[in-house]
Amino acid sequence: MSYKTDAFSFIGVKKKVNQDALIIKQAKTADGGNVCMACLCDGMGGLSQGEVASATFVKRMDEWFKNELPRVLMPSDITEDLTQEMDAYSHYWGQIKAQWQGIIQKTNERLMRYGEDRGIELGTTVVAIIIINDEYMVMNVGDSRAYELDERRIKLLTHDHSYVQREMDLGNMTLEEAQNSNKKSLLLQCVGASEVVIPDFYQGYANTPHKFLLCSDGFWRKLEDDEMIEVCKQQNGLEKLTDAVVARGETDNISSLLISV
Repeated sequence: MSYKTDAFSFIGVKKKVNQDALIIKQAKTADGGNVCMACLCDGMGGLSQGEVASATFVKRMDEWFKNELPRVLMPSDITEDLTQEMDAYSHYWGQIKAQWQGIIQKTNERLMRYGEDRGIELGTTVVAIIIINDEYMVMNVGDSRAYELDERRIKLLTHDHSYVQREMDLGNMTLEEAQNSNKKSLLLQCVGASEVVIPDFYQGYANTPHKFLLCSDGFWRKLEDDEMIEVCKQQNGLEKLTDAVVARGETDNISSLLISV
């Protein structure tokens, strides 16, 4: 299985700094398989140096892909007892999840110390995906999102860690009220500005021909599902969708990436 990728990030019409950061990496496994990892972070717009927080997390994921993932996929301590396919599956997916949880916690602590030393507050959302052959795992913190698309359908894979999402979950707010709320950007947790960060994880199969879309809230807030399905099929689709969002009045940083399998 091979992967085609695209990415687009726009500073916005009013922002002086793009506080979003993203990365896409691909590699071959020892047995001839394929791996694709992507991460998108939205530095907290209302906090100082959000771009530092987002860039710090993306850089750490880049280091993990280069240095730690190869050891997970080819562990030196595998014995003959770990030869069944399901055992191998459980081994590396469990390892990756544990390592990503560790990256979340350690980066959160690092950013909090950085902020305390300088008397500032900074943080970032995180949405990340790794696809190994025909399976995937997604992690998210905050309100950056991951979607799965095919030719006719789109499915939201993540669940926002936001005030308005919680209120909708509790039945206290309708979707329309959430979209118009002055608290729609208020997060319940983010990396760097929360004492405790608990990421969500989602796993599934990457069936062909599917696409995975990762995006910041500046991208998804003013788009309909149908147009995301249709325009993501097109050349430069992410740029076209960004232009549409800007035309509808979005002023935030706008970032997205697309992986086609």
